[in-house]
Amino acid sequence: MKVYTLLLCIVLTPLSVSSAQFESDSIEKEQVNVNLLQAYDNKHTELQMVGEADMDLLWFSIYSARLMSVDGDYQHSQLPLKLEIQYHRDIEAEDLIEATVDQWQHIGIANQDIPRLQQQIEQAWPDVKEGDKLSFMMHSDDLGQFYYNDKPLPIIEEPGFSKAFLGIWLSEQTSRPELREQLIGANK
Repeated sequence: MKVYTLLLCIVLTPLSVSSAQFESDSIEKEQVNVNLLQAYDNKHTELQMVGEADMDLLWFSIYSARLMSVDGDYQHSQLPLKLEIQYHRDIEAEDLIEATVDQWQHIGIANQDIPRLQQQIEQAWPDVKEGDKLSFMMHSDDLGQFYYNDKPLPIIEEPGFSKAFLGIWLSEQTSRPELREQLIGANK
């Protein structure tokens, strides 16, 4: 029995150390990203509004959106960018996700990429109630973070996610070109 226990300990110890090291590396990487985003957010807390627009469907007001940048101007490559959406009605997360996927298809996101991108919002988004605010801060094409009523949600580090998400509103292929024009301040 002692030999069996000793062998079991010898075999399992490297696995637990390896697993612990992997967890430690993941936690360390996540902490570095959290620290980076907090420093970034603190440095850029004074973002200026570029433009704002309302999304209406027939006679229903769905949401109001605001786009913000460092200097109040929209330049495609200038980061960070922050999109704030204040909802004027209750919407379940499932419906928000479905609408997002529809818009990704509309702007030309590759069908094979959509499930990978969709997974990010499925893990992050809550149901929204009238008056709730869902914001997204884009730090790079691959790094961004959602905020729900100004409380941070998990950091998203997914290749192309940030660009694809903001592309719903900012892409020239958007389904709402008038809304895009207002958000990017084209009529200033």
